[in-house]
Amino acid sequence: PQLLLPTANFVPFFVVFFGWDFGLWEIQTRIMLPKDQTPTTKNLHKMELLSRLQAEFGEAVSPRPADANDAVDDVQPQAIAAPRDEAAAQELVHFCGRENIAFVPRGGGTKLHIGAPPSRCDLIISTENLTQIFDHDEGNATVQAGAGISLANLDAEMRKLGQFVPLEGKNAATLGGTIATNHFGGSKLKYGAPRDLVTGLHAVLSDGRLVKAGSKVVKNVSGYDLNKLFISSFGNLGLITEVTIRLRSVPECTVICETMGFVSESEDLAWQIMNGPFEPVGLEVEENLWVNVGRVYFEGSKLGVEKQLSKLPALDAQKVPPVFKTPWELRVHLPIQSASLEWRNSIVASDDNHIIWQPILGVVRIYCRTGTPDVAALRNEAEKLGGFLIVERAPIEVKTPDLIWGKPRGDFALMQKLKQSFDAANVCAPGRFIGGL
Repeated sequence: PQLLLPTANFVPFFVVFFGWDFGLWEIQTRIMLPKDQTPTTKNLHKMELLSRLQAEFGEAVSPRPADANDAVDDVQPQAIAAPRDEAAAQELVHFCGRENIAFVPRGGGTKLHIGAPPSRCDLIISTENLTQIFDHDEGNATVQAGAGISLANLDAEMRKLGQFVPLEGKNAATLGGTIATNHFGGSKLKYGAPRDLVTGLHAVLSDGRLVKAGSKVVKNVSGYDLNKLFISSFGNLGLITEVTIRLRSVPECTVICETMGFVSESEDLAWQIMNGPFEPVGLEVEENLWVNVGRVYFEGSKLGVEKQLSKLPALDAQKVPPVFKTPWELRVHLPIQSASLEWRNSIVASDDNHIIWQPILGVVRIYCRTGTPDVAALRNEAEKLGGFLIVERAPIEVKTPDLIWGKPRGDFALMQKLKQSFDAANVCAPGRFIGGL
């Protein structure tokens, strides 16, 4: 099948969101049908799907019935399949493409709330069995692992060898899910986001192709970098099965410090660190109507961390940052100079609403416990300042692609062409992405 690639001067919306680079790419084709046989587009009856999966694949994908807990934004799948390896995943995804079976990939399930409700979801493809560590290159500081391995387990294994995985996520978060959503936290300041750390990946497409993109050695990368298409694609182009990611050396010392006080005091701490001789791993200011906390993370040698701390006002050490789960969660990306105190304070309507501001990154995370935020007005303000807004969590009854992502831009036609090229059957997480892709 022909692969459409964007020209250098016209890049799709999701690539503009999270970046575009160049690198080695390879596509393999696996033909599952005789050449004279065309793929069918029939829909399997709901009651037939589980038995068909059992007959076609058996233990290779371990099919089981889905229940209410497996629904994706109230869209109920009929079955769950967990391929035992990449070959089984490739055959399963190709089967879905042939039979017009819509699926949503799932790792730990920690980020399934991000995105619009799927237009249909017959099957959940779980990566729970894709947990192998295939290669660890200590000299190049990379590791290649299955998409279903949890970040916690992968990090624990690497720390035994003196290195660690510089990604952030909850304990159940998987490597593949973190890459597919480009999830990052405050440590992006020092280590980067997934799009900066991934050097290679494998993904299977609905027409049976296996994509191998990138390399474990960064200097060997040349040509189009298909990594960036799958990073932050939310499963919309195919199923990520393997990832190669950069590691970092385990630091001698890690300290989280914070100060609590007035808004001006937290902001002063942030600007002092931004403009001073400091190298923080992360920096954020947490605010609501009554509580304001400045929080800074340092890592490195014990002497180096102590030297930086000595240049700051007295701070409380070893604090654990809070974890919020609220009905509404918004993420705003702004030019650094635009993430101003006045803009943030205009959002806080009550003491039940929290803002976490990451000033050097220009990221503002908004957690609304009560009321309904004016998403259109906030998005308009962000766009006026040269940024954008994504709704990461919202009540299901109001979730639409335009609410979550904003209205499609002028390059949406190219995004549609890319979707057609990678998922012509439109079975990979349909409806979840920008413009209902």
